[in-house]
Amino acid sequence: MNKRLQSMHLEDSGLKRQGVEHGFTLLEVMVAMAIFGVAVITLLGVFSNGLNLTRLTNKHTQAMILAQSKLAEFNTGLEQDVIGKQGCFDWEIDTSIIDHGLEKIVLTVSQDGNQKMHIVTLR
Repeated sequence: MNKRLQSMHLEDSGLKRQGVEHGFTLLEVMVAMAIFGVAVITLLGVFSNGLNLTRLTNKHTQAMILAQSKLAEFNTGLEQDVIGKQGCFDWEIDTSIIDHGLEKIVLTVSQDGNQKMHIVTLR
């Protein structure tokens, strides 16, 4: 009888161990959630930076298109003004004569007076 009780006791303890081995402890779940949270926060930061860079690139591209357009209009004589505003951009054309009759044309495009882009050409 004593052997029977021992074998039942061993079987019971084996069942209990088996249940613990197949589940997760609270600590394991908390560590997994913390890792997942850090990963999500990192991804949100990456996406946010990507959106900001896309916005800045879009503004830069718009400024470049405006600068090329105004420079082409000025070189063909269609643009007589040397200063103006188009959309959120201010533009200014400055000309000066350099050696051998060459004319230096500097076109400056700025957005709200902060970011400036200069295009320089000779004619």
